[in-house]
Amino acid sequence: MSEIEQFTTIALISVIAFISPIIAEKIRVPAVVLEIILGMVFGVSFLNVIYSSEWLSFLSLFGLIFLMFLAGLEIDAETVLKSGHLKKVVAFFILSLSLSAAFTILAGLSFFYAIILTNVAVGVVVSVLREIGTDKEEFGQLNIVAALVSDFSTMFLLSIYFLTGYLQIAFAFAIILVFLAAYRFGKLVIWYFPEFISKWFSDEPSEIGVRGSLAIMILFVGLSSFLGVEAILGAFLAGVLLSITFRGGKKLYDKLYGMGFGFFIPIFFIKTGSELNIAQAEEGLDLILLLLAVSFAVKIIPSMIFIPNFGLRRAMSMGFLQSTKLSLTIAGVAIGIASGVISELEATALVSFTIISCLLSPTLFRLLYPRYHNGL
Repeated sequence: MSEIEQFTTIALISVIAFISPIIAEKIRVPAVVLEIILGMVFGVSFLNVIYSSEWLSFLSLFGLIFLMFLAGLEIDAETVLKSGHLKKVVAFFILSLSLSAAFTILAGLSFFYAIILTNVAVGVVVSVLREIGTDKEEFGQLNIVAALVSDFSTMFLLSIYFLTGYLQIAFAFAIILVFLAAYRFGKLVIWYFPEFISKWFSDEPSEIGVRGSLAIMILFVGLSSFLGVEAILGAFLAGVLLSITFRGGKKLYDKLYGMGFGFFIPIFFIKTGSELNIAQAEEGLDLILLLLAVSFAVKIIPSMIFIPNFGLRRAMSMGFLQSTKLSLTIAGVAIGIASGVISELEATALVSFTIISCLLSPTLFRLLYPRYHNGL
């Protein structure tokens, strides 16, 4: 591929990344969904003007790593631990995973599908709850905690799933030990060098906080790669480490989110969309419809344990909202197809299912949620 084609592709993706959130806000859909759809329009499905290259592959991979890093950064351990419904939330997750696993066994599919069906799009859940003004209420907080628990658990399961052999699994737990040691070390640094840490959250021209955060992310990713473990686990743990160590450095987090969602992460989603063949989606229509039906069932049935707390309608609405899929599902699909776990046809069906789920689940939640009464 010539340099002109490479720069033209990067320029086109940059334009798509720029206009996607503007259009998405107008039509009230997540920007990620529109990025994937526009990627399909300019990719192999239609115009075929997005050319693959080493540059694009690297930027897309870095976008995936950054996405997992920010997913870890979203984990609010304090909120989870202080939740009065933590035991029920854990039971909700276990029931959901068990039902998903039972489905995969009956359908003859891999456990990969059980992980995907159990996952929840935390960002979408929080956004929807904020829109209806219930994110600070007990019901809203319960939904957020449930989404966080599912997100963390499925992220870890997804990382473990792609490991082969006992040695790699041992290495995965070794990374967790490094994570715990780094957390302890971080606490000591905060205690003995508070002035240095305060610079991480200041507006100094050196941007020491951004540099340090990226260094931690890349170190964990490098360690994962060295040990033969999926890079997404290292990136995710690096994000969790920053989250629980600093517990809310908003200014720093805003800069990291700006870097990630402003450039690198859109490249990953647009490239993912560009490689999907819409013709294959028609072939996988049965799988798409089956996944949608099962994704609702494995969340709505477990949500019935919350009927004593919130009534039938709110409990059911929670099931619909918790069935929302997005970023981690797409990330899992990208890793799954690269690892040979799923075929291109399955990947197209899973991405199509994710897009439909992200649009349909919040809509059904809003229709069912009894905003002005306590349910049945």
